[in-house]
Amino acid sequence: MDIREAITEVVEGRDLAFGAAADVMRQIMGGEASPAQFGAFVTGLRMKGETAEEIAGMARSMRDVSLHVDFDGPTVDTCGTGGDGQKTFNISTAAAFVVAGTGAVVAKHGNRAMSSSSGSADALEALNVNIDLGPIDVQKCLEQVGIGFMFAQAFHPAMKFAGPLRPQIGIRTIFNLLGPLTNPAGADHQVIGMGDPGAAEKVARALQILGTSGALVVYSEDGMDEISPEGKSHMYQVLDGQVSERTVDASDFGLTERKRSDLTANTVEESIGLIQGVLEGRNSGGVEQAARTVVVMNAAALLAVGRAKTLEQAALLAADSIDSGKALDKLETLAAMSQMLALK
Repeated sequence: MDIREAITEVVEGRDLAFGAAADVMRQIMGGEASPAQFGAFVTGLRMKGETAEEIAGMARSMRDVSLHVDFDGPTVDTCGTGGDGQKTFNISTAAAFVVAGTGAVVAKHGNRAMSSSSGSADALEALNVNIDLGPIDVQKCLEQVGIGFMFAQAFHPAMKFAGPLRPQIGIRTIFNLLGPLTNPAGADHQVIGMGDPGAAEKVARALQILGTSGALVVYSEDGMDEISPEGKSHMYQVLDGQVSERTVDASDFGLTERKRSDLTANTVEESIGLIQGVLEGRNSGGVEQAARTVVVMNAAALLAVGRAKTLEQAALLAADSIDSGKALDKLETLAAMSQMLALK
């Protein structure tokens, strides 16, 4: 379907089929859509309301044109859409090292900050990880370290057409949902945090359409695009081709509730300070306890998708990864290897 036809369809309130949405995305990624057409399409789609089929179709085309990392084995990822406005430290990045410390291979896909003080790229860069590695070097990190980082800006070169236009539109669009669905290593299992709770089920249904092996799409009632250590969080689980919903809190992980307000980081330095504190096993005082709890909960959620039978069992695995020093070792080894690869 031509993008002009698609604009007419969405403006008149009609949903696009998977194939039509994929066609439009190919035109956008190929630079065939004018700025006016791009703006009209994504705005019309937002006003109509994106469907799971549309999200899945556009994600498929983005996957097709991205750079790919070849890895012979299962990989996992934990990331969020951002945009929750909570100014928390980068929880998913800390959780990624905790998960890697349990022996899972983590293909971390991320970008710079959207609404927090630091995105995963900002945090990793500050932690001395070289974030500019290409597909072959990321593959080496996955094989030799068990964790690698794929910088979204580098792995989605076709976004050069749409990327500069998004800030000019100034509203949340379908592109805010697509990043976590387009992991260049094709992560088998993932946890996706949603800054827009209203889109959570749609994203879960899109993952179902795309044939994802296992995933959790999560958001908290206190506004985080993560599982929160305070109050209730909602999870849409995609497993064996089915989507189910569950509400959880800290007690489901065998943990004590902590204050969400203790997770605030106003600068990159504050964010990496909390990440390092968690990975180094610091656990005294309200802030350190809250940081550890939220990281364990979100790491456990990913482990529960593919490895552990219960959230409580998964939380024990995550805690052991921290307390044994394995999570911190993953960070230090990735930093060293990524810098070494950059010199070649």
